[in-house]
Amino acid sequence: MMSNYVLIVDDEEDIRSSLSGLLEDEGYKTATASSGEECLDIVSQKLPDLVLLDIWMDGMDGLETLSRLKRRAPDLPVIMISGHGTIETAVTATQKGAYDFIEKPPSVDRLLLTSSRAIRETQLRRENMLLRSRGGEVQELLGISSEIATVRQTIKQVASGESRIMVTGESGAGKEVVARLIHKGSRRADRPFMSIAPGAVSDATFDMALTSTLVQAAGGSLFLDEVADLTPHMQARLLKFLQDGRIHDPKSGGQIEADVRVISGTSKDIKELVDAGKFRADLYYRLNVVPIHVPELRKRNTDIPTLVQNFLKILSPDSGSIPKIAPATMAIMTSYTWPGNVRQLRNLIEWIIIMHPGKMIVPDMLPPELMRGDGLDTDMMEKAVQMPLRQARELFEKNYLNNQLVRFSGNVSRTADFVGMERSALHRKLKSLGVDTRPE
Repeated sequence: MMSNYVLIVDDEEDIRSSLSGLLEDEGYKTATASSGEECLDIVSQKLPDLVLLDIWMDGMDGLETLSRLKRRAPDLPVIMISGHGTIETAVTATQKGAYDFIEKPPSVDRLLLTSSRAIRETQLRRENMLLRSRGGEVQELLGISSEIATVRQTIKQVASGESRIMVTGESGAGKEVVARLIHKGSRRADRPFMSIAPGAVSDATFDMALTSTLVQAAGGSLFLDEVADLTPHMQARLLKFLQDGRIHDPKSGGQIEADVRVISGTSKDIKELVDAGKFRADLYYRLNVVPIHVPELRKRNTDIPTLVQNFLKILSPDSGSIPKIAPATMAIMTSYTWPGNVRQLRNLIEWIIIMHPGKMIVPDMLPPELMRGDGLDTDMMEKAVQMPLRQARELFEKNYLNNQLVRFSGNVSRTADFVGMERSALHRKLKSLGVDTRPE
């Protein structure tokens, strides 16, 4: 069993030496740093299992070091140690993500127990999230928007057939989820769903990888992930398979039939690649019999609250650790442009669960990139975090609805449909917020 690695950060050499000796006697591996800057340098090279961090240090103090550590590694457990601790300091450290706070000189038993517990709980949380992400992938397209409803309806119509399907959409939008839903609704649902990513194999190994995957997917579905990554050699081999429906049998040396339904996915415009001579037109038309486009998350931001609540539920280790999202925080999420789409939103929720289990998530708990994100008014954000919750919510709602009105050229009916409100209710809301709906 590998020893856990602990980084000790203190500007007093005697403290570093004594804590290092104590932990090494208990079987830990240790490293030491005399400043916050040195701590960050060490962490950037090798992530420890635990950090013991002094609060009062010259230069960058422990609280600033803690904040920077948490931005780099949100689930890294940090135990704060101080000889001049106060309740206020301990509360601040906990709010910034510290696992615990221990006063100097630390009790040996408490230090060892807290260190062991911090490492164990973090490892269990990581394992739980890994298991949930492997076994609990969202196999539904959640949301109330008309855009995602159209995709669900298309899946329902095409799943029972045998036509080849090309799923398009930005990275992280949910193309593989669509492919799995098509397989789930088909007559092949009790057979394997296999995936192959052309960008992850070379020309030399593609034939073997394709044959192996097709054999495993017999009677089921094959998902070609990022089909635009197919090289000319791969395109030729895939086209031959699609024409013949047969593959080389390495055991007999002959040809055997491969019964699979092919679903492809791409975040690029394949038609443009065809026009540029970079993708075979005959292969494109064989793959793109039925096109399905998965809309970007920024174009269906009314779905964000539903997705957030679902991710909180399936990714939290237990009901007690499910955070609650404040209205002002949800307003930020629905106004953000989400360049990484649903995958980015899921990653954010994982980060929130790790950093703030069971807490009410207010805006200043979010990562800086969301507070600075595209589509958000920075001045508005700075004002909002200083306001009471009710005022902040009104400010966000006003900004959000203003942006949607601009998007739909002042058309209240289209805006109401997009944000998921009745037209009359939206009119009342706009009036209460003082939003001018008259055309310019």
